[in-house]
Amino acid sequence: MRRTSAPRGWPYARAVQALRRENLGILAGALLLGALTGALVGGTVADALFVSCLALGLLLALRHVAGATLRWRAARARAAEVAALRPGAVARAAVREERARLTADVQAVVRAAVVDMQDGARRAAGAWDAEPVAELRGIQRAGTAATSELRRMLGLLREPVEPAPAAAADADGARIRRAEVVLAALAAADVLVEAVIAHRTGWPEAAYMTPVAVGLTVLAALTVLGRRLASGASTLLLAALVTTGTLVGHSVVEGVWMLVTVGALGWACGAWERRLTWALAGPGMLALALVHKHAQARPENLFIALVILGVGLFTGLLVRVMRSRARRARRAVGAREAELGAASAAAVLAERLTVARELHDLVSGAVGVVVMQAGAAEVLLATDRAGGRRALDVVLTTCAHTLEELDRFLAAKDGAPGSAGHDLADLRGLVDRMRLAGLAVDLTMVGDAAAAMPTVYRVVQEALLNTLRHAPGARAAVEVAAAGGRVRVVVVDDGPGPGADASRGFGLVGLAERVQSDGGTLSTGTGPEGTGFRVDATLPLPADTRLPISPAPTWAPRTAAGAGRPAAGTGAP
Repeated sequence: MRRTSAPRGWPYARAVQALRRENLGILAGALLLGALTGALVGGTVADALFVSCLALGLLLALRHVAGATLRWRAARARAAEVAALRPGAVARAAVREERARLTADVQAVVRAAVVDMQDGARRAAGAWDAEPVAELRGIQRAGTAATSELRRMLGLLREPVEPAPAAAADADGARIRRAEVVLAALAAADVLVEAVIAHRTGWPEAAYMTPVAVGLTVLAALTVLGRRLASGASTLLLAALVTTGTLVGHSVVEGVWMLVTVGALGWACGAWERRLTWALAGPGMLALALVHKHAQARPENLFIALVILGVGLFTGLLVRVMRSRARRARRAVGAREAELGAASAAAVLAERLTVARELHDLVSGAVGVVVMQAGAAEVLLATDRAGGRRALDVVLTTCAHTLEELDRFLAAKDGAPGSAGHDLADLRGLVDRMRLAGLAVDLTMVGDAAAAMPTVYRVVQEALLNTLRHAPGARAAVEVAAAGGRVRVVVVDDGPGPGADASRGFGLVGLAERVQSDGGTLSTGTGPEGTGFRVDATLPLPADTRLPISPAPTWAPRTAAGAGRPAAGTGAP
């Protein structure tokens, strides 16, 4: 799908990136708040550090909430923008972009090759009275190279178009990461440092810091390792350790580590735990364990412990809600983009098939005629220079006509196929050019087929060019009969007919697609007498006539059946 202009959600995305650079600012603000609080209340350095840690935890939690909110708003804005797009408009934009790319490719490769052949023919005409062999061979080499390149382009154009891949789903990454290891190390280190300081300085808390209590507290601090892997289970384990310490008389000791472990686990349960039951059960059991613990000793610390747990859980739940909304918005964006991508892919494929058909009809046959006539001109130099010059004139006429039609096609806008506009005069001009190239053609017209003439022209063009390429010396009969609301086009030649292993090339495949797109039918095969080749197309007409449909030509072939001939379209692009 074609990329649209910058979504309205991008300012929010930039704000989210800016938040990631604010960690140092948050830390500095927390330290400043702790220092001001300590100075105002006359607390100790330890009190100031504790307040700083509380402020740091709260600011980090609010930062996560703000980031999740901004991401949700960005996803919502993107969803609204994509929902406002219409498949038809996106498809048309994709077609315009594809047509511009294909036009550049055709200009650089195909048109340049035709111009090169035309220039070579002009040089050959200028040197005709001298020795134009080098120029004529150059035309043939350029035509052969153009045929090879055109075959490659037609093959690529008929390859299916893959829609743009959907955005990858968010990876949860349920594993212990470096951040959890760092948090656990900091929490455990805080327990040990506080225990050492308490015993050396004679803190009143030293009475509670028995070796068993310190060991249980270290284990409790380490439960933060599972905050991403299994936050609900880790919080239940922490509650079990707190309860165990209370029951054995060696209670888990309070400290700054609780800000790290209790706060982080509470936040992780709210934000990351996939099962809501576990997200609420873990913090609930931990709250009961803390109430039970502080009912036994130091009840004055219960409030701050529950605040740490509650703030972590509440902000985590807010992040959970914002992430859930953002995921829903991203899923809506993915579904809509898939729909738009499918519409664009179908439209681009249709455009490529149209370009493939037009390139083949406009260039492939013409290049074949140019190569054959240039070769004929070279052969006739020694025996019939006038006949060779007529062959060279066919080269010049064919190149000029091909460039004219190619430029018309390349200049076409949306919904205006470059092949439109062919009329009866163009059809008669096509037959005249085939006759100049050495093909004997009989043309019969019955009724008014003007409404279907663009496709009629292409049917006749493809059939006659294939006869000229694959059945040299054969005679072709063209009959166009309009009656009963339809037009029938029959082209039969008296050449050797298709070989046993013949298969359709790009020409007949594209012709069948063109006829089917107009609501008609196409059949090809051996001629009525068991030799030659027959192309039979029936197309609808907007107006009825009362003239009967004329039968297809049934004249006997003038030449005996020769060796098997490839099917029309085989062996050339």
